[in-house]
Formats: sequence, C-alpha cells, structure tokens
Amino acid sequence: MSKARLEAAESPLTIEWLTSPEQMESISDQWRTLEQEVQNRTALSTFDFLATWYRHYSGEYGGAPRIGLAWRGSRLVGVAPLTLRRGSIGKIPVTRVDFAPNDSPVGAFLVEDDHPRTVTELLQSLVHAEKFDVVCLSGFDPGSAHLTLLEEAAPQLRLAVGLEDEASAVADLSGGYQAYRATLSGHFRRNLNHRARKIAAAGRTAIEGVVLSDGAETTQTSIDRMIAITEASYKLKGQRLGDSHRAYLSELGKRFGPRGMMSLTILTIDGQDVAYLFGLVERGCFYDINLSYDERFEKLSPGTFLTQRTMEILETKGVHTVVSHGAHDYKRYWATEFVPEKRMFLFASSVRGTAARLVRFGLAPLWRRASERQNGYNENPAA
Repeated sequence: MSKARLEAAESPLTIEWLTSPEQMESISDQWRTLEQEVQNRTALSTFDFLATWYRHYSGEYGGAPRIGLAWRGSRLVGVAPLTLRRGSIGKIPVTRVDFAPNDSPVGAFLVEDDHPRTVTELLQSLVHAEKFDVVCLSGFDPGSAHLTLLEEAAPQLRLAVGLEDEASAVADLSGGYQAYRATLSGHFRRNLNHRARKIAAAGRTAIEGVVLSDGAETTQTSIDRMIAITEASYKLKGQRLGDSHRAYLSELGKRFGPRGMMSLTILTIDGQDVAYLFGLVERGCFYDINLSYDERFEKLSPGTFLTQRTMEILETKGVHTVVSHGAHDYKRYWATEFVPEKRMFLFASSVRGTAARLVRFGLAPLWRRASERQNGYNENPAA
C-alpha cells in the first residue's frame, strides 16, 4: 500500500491505494460505516457489492484494482473504487482508469455528503500515483458537486475534460403500482394486456424466487436457476456460463440474500423456468443487475411481462423507485422518465491521451459537421 499526505481544506487527509481484492477485507467495517452515513449513493457503492465484483473480475477481465481510500485520522471518509487497464478509445490504444464495475455504466465515489472536495484529493493522488492516458467516469448527476469539483481541478492537474450525455431509466412507484401503470401509454398498456393473455394461454404461470426476505432461504437454489436460464438465453445458446460469472452471482446471493437486499424473480410456465430479473434493493430503491430469458420463449416477451410483475410485487414491499442504468430505447415504454447523467473523460497530456481526446471530442464533431454540409449540398444541388 502506498500513502501520500494531502492537505484538505479543513484537516489533513491521508490517501491510500489498495491494489488487490485481498486487501479490501481489512477495511470492510470502516467502509460499511461510511456507506451507512452517506445518503447520496446507491447499493452499487456498497462494500459487499464492490468487494464481490473485484474478487471475481479483477485481472484479465476487469483490470487491476485501484481503490483509493481517504482517511481523516482513523476515520474512512472517502472511497474511489477504480480499475486500471489497457483499452482503446476510437481505436487509439490507451491505459485507462474507470469506475468499478467497468462492465456496466454505473459507479461512483463514496464520500461524506458534507465533504465533496474529497473527490478532488482522490483525483490528485491518482495523478501522482499512476500513469494513465484517460480517466473515464460514468453516472454523474449533471448538477452534482463532484462533477463541478473535478472539472475545476482538472486543468491544474494537466487533464483535459470531455463530457458526454448519459441517462438512467427510472420508474416511479411512490404512488402505487396502479398509479404508475396509469402513466404508461395506452398503446403499451394494451400490449402488456395482450402479452399477459399469451403467457396465460401458454400454461400455468408463477413468479418464484427471492424478493427481499421472502424466499431468502432459497437464495442459492434461485441463483442456480438464474444461471440455467442465462445458459439457455440467446447470448449463450446452451454454452456453460464461465466460472467467474457463476462465482460472482453466487457470492452476491450469499452477501445480500440473508440481509433482505436482493430481488431475484423467476417466471415459470408449467413448471419450466422461463425468465428472471435480478437486482439489489436498498433504501426503497431497486437497482437492476440483469434480465434474461430462455430463448425458446422469446415470442411470449417474457422479460417485459416479468418486469411489470416484479414492479407490482416490489411496490407492495415498500420499493418506491426502480432504476435501470443505460438509456436503451426499449426502456422508454415503461420508464417514468430518463434521468440525465454525465460521463466524464479526463485526458492526460500524453501522446495517446491527446490522440484519444481528438478522436472522441475533436474529429467526431468535425466529421458530423462535414457530413451535415455534404447532406445539405446533396439536398440542394442548385445552391
């Protein structure tokens, strides 16, 4: 572990960088204490989620762990869950830093709500501790203090900033499921009714699995069923799910199932497992992790049916918000809104960092403008 003393605005911080998953267990209690204190976070910032991800995915798949810990005395006051890996931006090979998990558009700093400047100290320490071409961080609220502070700090650290728009789909269940459903378009509601009739005609249906404390004793069995559905999906087409993925899902179940923080609903038709929806629940919010279905049942649209039934069940358990990261077009049918987010790129002044910035934020806009001019010329030959 490497340590560097940094002077914060109010009192000194010590920034420490962990570089292996094994080092995480030694600070598990302090991390969990911090996550209980922080209000502006998600379940995907918790120790149990990230320790599981790092344990099974760091290395060739997920890159090298770079977990920044900010200490004020003996108190943990900030965490930067990052990875360092080789990658590319616009075919430019780069060394990049990303939030963990870096295989999905989620991730965030975990810092005290009343000390947002800790993120600046963590970035400053990263710049001094590592060589990289670009830092890529997703999931910022456009109005967040974290985003503003990082933008302000970047020039002093010789980093060029690039921002892109992202969004997460959110379903508002605070008024009850029926009130939420009434906000959906009439066309989509008719489709839901039609799909429900098709599924009912296919056989006896049931929703099984784990929803918070209900069914928690079946957690491992439900995980095994989820894996079997995944292997029957269009993605794997009968191939065996890799050992790292199996171990990751099983450990998530062991960590969150007994705590009543897991939702894994499984749709069955005549006793056959058809589809599942898996996510974590905390503070009244459901955060989706994965949805899949057996390819044989594709024509029944089982994923859409199960998503709505799961929302209906979750609402009865006190869940008021469903969050699905990523603004995929199909989500607009069921989302109450797309919540805007920002993706931040911080480019180093290295040759590759500069080239990647030009490709991502320089040449692309030039190409679009050139294309627009060309289209305009073609549409107005007499001009």
